[in-house]
Amino acid sequence: MDLIKQLKGEHIKILHLFEECSDYAEGKVPNGSNLLSSIRELMDILSEHLKLEDLLLYPKFDNSKDEECNKLGQKFSKEMKEISVKTFSFLKKNSTKKVNYLIENDVFKKEFKEIIQLVGKRVKIEEKILYPAFGRC
Repeated sequence: MDLIKQLKGEHIKILHLFEECSDYAEGKVPNGSNLLSSIRELMDILSEHLKLEDLLLYPKFDNSKDEECNKLGQKFSKEMKEISVKTFSFLKKNSTKKVNYLIENDVFKKEFKEIIQLVGKRVKIEEKILYPAFGRC
């Protein structure tokens, strides 16, 4: 298994699901019919992705003899925990609400855009900094 290739593939799926959910929330899809199922699917794939990172990605940095690799892994791991708490809290809170409520709720839309931006930024940073470092650490 090529871990980095798998993680990048999951990033594509995650970003696609965020975009899909955003389309539902913005009313670009009639009635937002699949918004809740897409939110639940997003929670599932994010959960599996984070488990894989915790199991195989971060330990390589932690076990590296290179101090810079250790620091990089610790920094990214700590940041990811903060991002995941915020993201899962938001998704869980909204996964049981009625679709019409979410589609019409401006606070939900605003917070959702913030989560999308946060995760999107994180994906770019991982692929630009963390994943290339994985090969050398």
